[in-house]
Amino acid sequence: MKITKLELIKVPPSWVWVKVHTDEGIVGLGEPYLENHADAVIAEVQRIEPFLIGQDPTRIEHLWEVMYHSGLGYKGGPIKMSAISGIDIALWDIAGKAAGLPIHKLLGGATRDRIKMYRATGGALPHFVQPGESYRAGYQRTGNQTERRDRNDPATWAEAARILTQEWGFRALKVHFGPGEGLEVTSRVDHFGELFAAVRAGAGPDVDVAVDIHNPHPAIANQMIEVLAPHRPLFIEEPMPIERVDALVDIARRTNAPIAAGERWMGKWVFFDALSRGALSVLQPDICHAGGITECRKIAVMGEAAFAKVALHCPLSPLALAASIQLDAVLPNFLVQEHNEVIDWRENGRTYFGKGYFKEPFVLDDEGCVRVPQGPGLGIELDEEGMAEIMARPWSSQRG
Repeated sequence: MKITKLELIKVPPSWVWVKVHTDEGIVGLGEPYLENHADAVIAEVQRIEPFLIGQDPTRIEHLWEVMYHSGLGYKGGPIKMSAISGIDIALWDIAGKAAGLPIHKLLGGATRDRIKMYRATGGALPHFVQPGESYRAGYQRTGNQTERRDRNDPATWAEAARILTQEWGFRALKVHFGPGEGLEVTSRVDHFGELFAAVRAGAGPDVDVAVDIHNPHPAIANQMIEVLAPHRPLFIEEPMPIERVDALVDIARRTNAPIAAGERWMGKWVFFDALSRGALSVLQPDICHAGGITECRKIAVMGEAAFAKVALHCPLSPLALAASIQLDAVLPNFLVQEHNEVIDWRENGRTYFGKGYFKEPFVLDDEGCVRVPQGPGLGIELDEEGMAEIMARPWSSQRG
């Protein structure tokens, strides 16, 4: 079997997929995309394509090295690694389809048959949108006043958490705060603690609640951890500028709260650096940025040796989620799985992910989990009718 071509597809509201075609008619799907940099990644996929034509797509490790070293010594970086990641996912999809097995069986077999999901929450009541529509469009259509009027009211945060857990079925949530990189926000730190406590109360005692504080100034990070840690968050995400692993080490040493990071780290090397310094309790590589299934598996293994759990970053399309779930299934140190709320759907009292994209979208069960697909490759089949409607919607280079 040989690779014949790479076909790029812009999928609304804002994603890019690749189809890797072969001379035996087997086609693999992947997601080579970087938020707000779609055209640059498309160009990089096109640059890499000649290195792959005529190659055996099941030699995945070899082709990963070929792609990584293609560039006259220029290695890594978010554009190149995102291109590699999407192609790598498609190669695994081909390998699974050729073998008639799901990817998780090729990786050694599942350690679990269900994957616990978490959903983002904050100062707005949850809603869902039509497949292919941006999440922002949902606010505009519904006239949701919560986002504009009551964002700082703890009662709104508590009610959003209640809806997501008691009505939508999630057993894990993640709160988002955006303190920025300055010091002026210090006056709001105590209020952030109040909002997190409100989410805890709204979600109930049996729900895991994590928090993302989005790369603040290290001094602010330490203040925020001080007010958040007493509420026992599942983890505190990215409490540092992403450029400085040493800053993360210093912050992690000041607290016993679990610290998470890695969504914008590319490749195994920076994860090794952070793990070797004892900086992380939770690893968050993005399967579409960090190097695909091949590289994220290696990152997870390093984490296992350092007693770190894995919560793959996944704010992209349902295709990225399908790839993440295949890897989640085999990881002994799996913790919980993120997804993009734009792919949520509610119908007949159930919560779905990927409606319109997949013939059989993922379904959230009564314990807040989705089942690991057992079909070959990624285990998903595109909904051709639904995709036709989605592809008729506008596409944007800005993340939906």
